[in-house]
Amino acid sequence: MNAMKKAKGGHGLDAEEQARYAELASWAETADIGPEARITKAQGPGAGRALLEAALGSPEAVRRAVGKPSLSAKGTSPSRSLRLPEDMDAQLVARAELEHRKPSAILRDALAEYLAKAS
Repeated sequence: MNAMKKAKGGHGLDAEEQARYAELASWAETADIGPEARITKAQGPGAGRALLEAALGSPEAVRRAVGKPSLSAKGTSPSRSLRLPEDMDAQLVARAELEHRKPSAILRDALAEYLAKAS
């Protein structure tokens, strides 16, 4: 267990986050929703955002929790997709497992090396 997890009680949450989690869990388990209540799926951009902010404590906490972390200083990372032959994909996955890395990290490193040589 890493030092940060130990400092946060082993669950990745500090004491304040654990208290908030317990409060929300208790509410969810005991909420009195009457028989006439109608629960619907929210529509539109930002639907459910207020609920997430209430659950996580702040808009910043929602930004950290939702989506993948940015690889860019600006906060967004462009995305590219590519198709691979099955055998190449199998080699990539095997290499990633061997190196305890994600396939995308290996692809980024390979592209960086290629671009450095091509310049």
